[in-house]
Amino acid sequence: MKYHAKFQGPGGERTRQVEVREDSSGVEVVLDGRAARYDVSATPEGGLSIISSDGGHAEVVARAGADGDYRAHVGHTVLTFELLDDLTARALSAAGRRATRSAGDLKAAIPGRVLRILVGPGDRVSAGQPLVVLEAMKMENDVKAPRDATLKSVEVAAGQAVGSGQVLVRFEPEG
Repeated sequence: MKYHAKFQGPGGERTRQVEVREDSSGVEVVLDGRAARYDVSATPEGGLSIISSDGGHAEVVARAGADGDYRAHVGHTVLTFELLDDLTARALSAAGRRATRSAGDLKAAIPGRVLRILVGPGDRVSAGQPLVVLEAMKMENDVKAPRDATLKSVEVAAGQAVGSGQVLVRFEPEG
């Protein structure tokens, strides 16, 4: 899947297009159209050991933050980033808004019609898990959890029309 990643790091803020493909020979990462292959394995600390095709090595530990952003520790450097799927990034760009998410609510990025609700109040969800399926521009779009969380409520019903920015689900406060 393709993502738009908004990074915040030592060099300031930048947005990059990222696509990750995994196969039997490793992981291919396409960053802004340039592909590179990596050998990736899990570390005992819950991170990743990444070796590039040129022999470079990095240990990375990434965690989802309460605000839906991710924080990746690469050695002594901390990168903060947000991943947006292509549809969400385009919708936010077209609406002229910054790509941000509320910690307590998940809102529709574009107007559409709710086709299916895949979760219910009290459900524990994982980052990236589809929660609601919206039909917009004659396409089905999964609205995914921005982080691991527990659902407080579902604010829409199947068949309902929703507007851009309308709350779809609410999350329990982290604490």
